[in-house]
Amino acid sequence: MLSVMEVILALKTTPLFREVPGEGLKRLSDFIQEKTVRANEIVFAEQDLGDEMYLVRSGRVSVQQNVAGEATQVDVHSAGGHFGEMAIIDDRPRSATAVAYEDTSLLVLHKNDFRSAVQDYPDIAFEVFRELTRRLRDSDKRYRELMEQARRLGLETR
Repeated sequence: MLSVMEVILALKTTPLFREVPGEGLKRLSDFIQEKTVRANEIVFAEQDLGDEMYLVRSGRVSVQQNVAGEATQVDVHSAGGHFGEMAIIDDRPRSATAVAYEDTSLLVLHKNDFRSAVQDYPDIAFEVFRELTRRLRDSDKRYRELMEQARRLGLETR
């Protein structure tokens, strides 16, 4: 079991919570649970209903989406990374599958616990919004690049 200080240090290493003030990190640490997954173990599957997000303490996790019937890797998270955060914001099914590449230690934050911490420390929500906005901008950029590539290849894009 991790100490409060170990959890707070782990939270500080992830971009999602790096700028959250100490009191907010302490509140989040009250709720964090540790989970170990083995290599090739599925953390969650695309279309599952989810109510928790994950921070990678050690190891690596592949995030994959089903594209034309094949698992296609869209991201890899290692120590300090986070995934599954959309599940603590909305009530929609998972948009991807997360699979451990190797034995991995995760920190888990449940939706209700996150919401409770945000009520006490609203700055937490702003940091999450900032990170989600960064990811949306990255997706927009990638979409534009793919559209430009399709046009250069003469593919219909409408």
